[in-house]
Amino acid sequence: MFKNSFWAIMKKANWEHEDSQNILEPVITFLANHDDKYIFAFHDVMSQLLYNIDREKIAQPMIDEGRYNDDDFLYLRCFALTNGNRYYHDIVDGIKKLEGDFQFKPLLNIPKKAWAKRNKTTTIDYPHTPKYPIQSKSNKKYWS
Repeated sequence: MFKNSFWAIMKKANWEHEDSQNILEPVITFLANHDDKYIFAFHDVMSQLLYNIDREKIAQPMIDEGRYNDDDFLYLRCFALTNGNRYYHDIVDGIKKLEGDFQFKPLLNIPKKAWAKRNKTTTIDYPHTPKYPIQSKSNKKYWS
């Protein structure tokens, strides 16, 4: 899967809904209609994008305000992915700052939910570990 495919799939989210399950259901359904390898590839790309935006410089506004914690920064990075390719790259390139209280933790469950829906099982049995760690401060290249 290419990164452009990831962004196209994420455009399927329905932001007219208020709850995350309904927002993400079109994405989950789309992925569930593909084979496991496709779902795993989506997960790998998502992990790579989250890893690439895991940078101290990007977290600096949170740090400066004294409100940084690893989980909040991860969920803020998830929010960046929900806003599309341009927004994401504006953050990575330093054109925009990733700040505010917007978070979108439900993004992390998309692959597991799609896989479970496809295989008619629970997310507990999800067999894939993504290629890149997503925890905050995992990208050692960008943290001092």
